[in-house]
Amino acid sequence: MNAANRRKSTSTVGITGRKDATRMKIEQMEKERRERRKTMMQRKEARKQEHLKNIEAGNPGDVDFIGLVEEWRREQEKKIGGKAPPSLFASTNSNICIAVRKRPISDKERQKLDHDSVSCFQNKVWIHSAKLKVDGITKYLTHNSFQLDHTFGEDSTTEQIYLATTLPLVDHVVSTQGRATVFCYGQTGSGKTYTMNGIQQILAYDLYGQLAEHTDDLEITVAFFELYSGNVLDLLHGCQRCKLLEDGNGEVNITGLREVPAPTPEAFLQVIEEGHSLRTTQKTEANDASSRSHAICQVFLRDYGGNLRGKLGLVDLAGSERGSDTKQHNSQRRTESADINTSLLALKECIRALGQKSAHVPYRGSKLTLILKDCFSPDSKTTMVATVSPGASAADHSLNTLRYADRIKEQRASSQFFLVSSNGQRGKAAKASNREIMPSKERLMRIAAATEQADDQHSAFVQKMLAEHDQVQADANDYAFTEQVDEEEADDEEGDYEEESEDLDYEDSEGQDYEEAVESQYDHSQEAQEGEEELRRTVQAVFELEEALLNQHMSNIQANAEMLTQEGKLLQSVQAGGLSEDEMHNYAIQLAEFLDKKESLIYKLQSKLDEFQEQLAREQELARQVQLTQY
Repeated sequence: MNAANRRKSTSTVGITGRKDATRMKIEQMEKERRERRKTMMQRKEARKQEHLKNIEAGNPGDVDFIGLVEEWRREQEKKIGGKAPPSLFASTNSNICIAVRKRPISDKERQKLDHDSVSCFQNKVWIHSAKLKVDGITKYLTHNSFQLDHTFGEDSTTEQIYLATTLPLVDHVVSTQGRATVFCYGQTGSGKTYTMNGIQQILAYDLYGQLAEHTDDLEITVAFFELYSGNVLDLLHGCQRCKLLEDGNGEVNITGLREVPAPTPEAFLQVIEEGHSLRTTQKTEANDASSRSHAICQVFLRDYGGNLRGKLGLVDLAGSERGSDTKQHNSQRRTESADINTSLLALKECIRALGQKSAHVPYRGSKLTLILKDCFSPDSKTTMVATVSPGASAADHSLNTLRYADRIKEQRASSQFFLVSSNGQRGKAAKASNREIMPSKERLMRIAAATEQADDQHSAFVQKMLAEHDQVQADANDYAFTEQVDEEEADDEEGDYEEESEDLDYEDSEGQDYEEAVESQYDHSQEAQEGEEELRRTVQAVFELEEALLNQHMSNIQANAEMLTQEGKLLQSVQAGGLSEDEMHNYAIQLAEFLDKKESLIYKLQSKLDEFQEQLAREQELARQVQLTQY
């Protein structure tokens, strides 16, 4: 074979080898493509099956978001060791109690393919907001949590809510002849009226039963009226308009409002039903039968001489609305919404002042708070039940509702402190204030019998209440035994100390050292209280700065949007061509004005942000110092 043939043969082999390598690479790519398609088809089938499974479970919606929520809940249950049920009994001794109730997802939300975006674990509630990343494809969740006194999920019953929130108020009114109020607040359609109706149903039998056990010289009268567009209307007497007047002693009187006697629970419920039937409702974007007024039911306990011996208010507030929910409203609906939001804001400030035991309560902020003025006295008790909708489309509304409740709460846990006695013992008062309010078995049976449930549900609920009753009773006995043992040990130590002091001749200096130690411990307690008071003021400032920062950010966004539209028109006019020097000069002047406005907006927002971050850092430092001072 000559040299030419050898070169030809070598080149042919090289080309063939390259073709084989290329063919193998192409085949590998096709194989990987087939595997990706197969995996994609399997994922689509799995998503389809998961979607059908969610529909059967009554939770339709986006499969990915539902999966993210379920995964978060499983992780949360692992962290806390299972989903603990809410307590059936009240465990707080404060003047204000904040609870939240999540209703089940509705058929209307299922039709909208809404998924459940609210989770309740122990005394915390989370809102899972569905988000998309910048690429517009990747999905993720943001979790906002709120710590409240009580949280009730969709499986909770009205009886549980009554036991934890309203039962202590009934005891306060009957036993101490005090005043108390229950509020239901939340978005339209979140279950406020349903919850209030259930509370009133149970109250009718519990209140009369408690009066029969304590006294027989009191009678119950009821007044039911609504506050609609600034007018007070008596619902029990043909919606007659009443006047709101304040006498020289500062007492608020509703002239023309008449009380109706209710001698029996059945008569009480009949009066309540009559008042609800006449309440003002209108069709809105959020609800076909939205309450457009605040319904206020006042229950009076009077002796036979007509003297007031107790008062309980049941307030079903109108649904809160945002500006985006009123775009299609007429002028009348918008006026109603403005009145509702104004009164709710004033109510928040009054309840916050009550929780802080402030010397001044701004009850003149609206007619609603003026009517409920006597409920904001220092010896009164207040409960707010915030209701939230579970649907993802209502996540913003739920966040606003919980922020409202959280602002009222204002992290009161940070203001609780241990009491330090002269001998250095701490925490006994705190333990005593946290003991659970445990009703008797007879009262539990009476509360359970007040509800119209199926026999199996009724029996299951009674058994659950009685079981927890027995458990709480056992815990109370253990606590009492432990306290007795501690007291006996303290007495023994004191006796040993006295015997030893008789045998030893202490110097006067040692006695002075002991007094100085006690005084130093007292000063330490005073310092802790002052630190906690400063922390409370700082937390209040942080809340106010947070609201100011959010408002400024929103204002900047709106102003930038308006300027963007104007800049677009200006630029379009310039790009048309054929402009004179004067027109270009005007263009430059307007552009400079836009830049100045943007610079001013950025400076304002940056100032708010710097101030907020400074106060937030101070709040964290104070919280750390208070914790070190306490322990």
